[in-house]
Amino acid sequence: MKVVKFGGSSLANVENVLKARDIILADGARRFVVVSAPGKCAGFPRKITDLLIDTYAQMCFEETCDSCDVVFDRFAELCDGLGVDMGAELDRTREEININKCQYDFVVSRGEYLMAILMAKVLGWKFLDAAHYIIIKKDGTCDIDATRRNFLRLGKDGKYVIGGFFGRGENGIKTFARGGSDYTGSIVAVCMNAEIYENFTDTYGVQTANPSVVKNTKTVAEIDYNTLYSLCRGGASVIYPNCIPLLKTHNMPLQVDCTFDPGKNPTIITHCKSKKPFFSLTYETRQNINKDTAEILCVVHKIKFPLGRLREILIGREVYLVEFCASSFRLLCPVEELKKVLNLLHGELVRHI
Repeated sequence: MKVVKFGGSSLANVENVLKARDIILADGARRFVVVSAPGKCAGFPRKITDLLIDTYAQMCFEETCDSCDVVFDRFAELCDGLGVDMGAELDRTREEININKCQYDFVVSRGEYLMAILMAKVLGWKFLDAAHYIIIKKDGTCDIDATRRNFLRLGKDGKYVIGGFFGRGENGIKTFARGGSDYTGSIVAVCMNAEIYENFTDTYGVQTANPSVVKNTKTVAEIDYNTLYSLCRGGASVIYPNCIPLLKTHNMPLQVDCTFDPGKNPTIITHCKSKKPFFSLTYETRQNINKDTAEILCVVHKIKFPLGRLREILIGREVYLVEFCASSFRLLCPVEELKKVLNLLHGELVRHI
């Protein structure tokens, strides 16, 4: 059995939901689906979860809520376009939000809850309420043993859809941190002892750099858990970082693939080190008193990149080398120089693979 998760952009409109449906049904081993709330797309500039955060803030102080109206109008539009009747579920959920309007975790989790109901109807599969299966501890992590006991009651022959990002805590609905739907997918894969956890996003797996910033990026075909964890902690948005230790502990393979071109250039993540050379650049910005800076992390594998050449590339730029070793290096640069520096580094490094 395979567990497959779809991110918000993969479910942002009718066309994307149908793409996700086709991917799921193309492989009979895909029998457990985890979904995020719908993300951004043309005509919808904001994520459903962001709108629900606004809903919580607005409903605590006002009787009407235009953010909540947008959320339910968007779900109604998705239902109409997909030919799905969810009127009763939408009415009930809106009433529950009104009742629980000052419970933050409940309100902001309703995007995943409703998306799971919708996807289950599209597929004709069984909907599972994550609040009845995912048990969350006080520290915000999953109680794997208790959660596994819940999932074991299902068996492996059924076909299920569950919402990511939330579960049940001591006092009711509890959410993970943003990006927590990835974590839900890893939890389900581990608890169901799946053969693989497939995570579908809007990009081709792990890239040599952020394709929205750097030209002509390439996909890293294979990478190990530790390297991916370093990249995610360094700013890469491939997957929620807390998933990786769980997957590593249980030796659960992870495949990151693209919803819009499935199977073309995925990345497989396991314990095994890649046999081929690769590199990957990532970054995160930091606010300083004088000037905003970016910390760039470059992980290299089976690539000999001399320190002298690195200094040649960056000469004359306000860039500082923080760390350099055989497997990685770190730089600090002004935010306004970030794009230029990344493209310079990428252009040089790509020659080595």
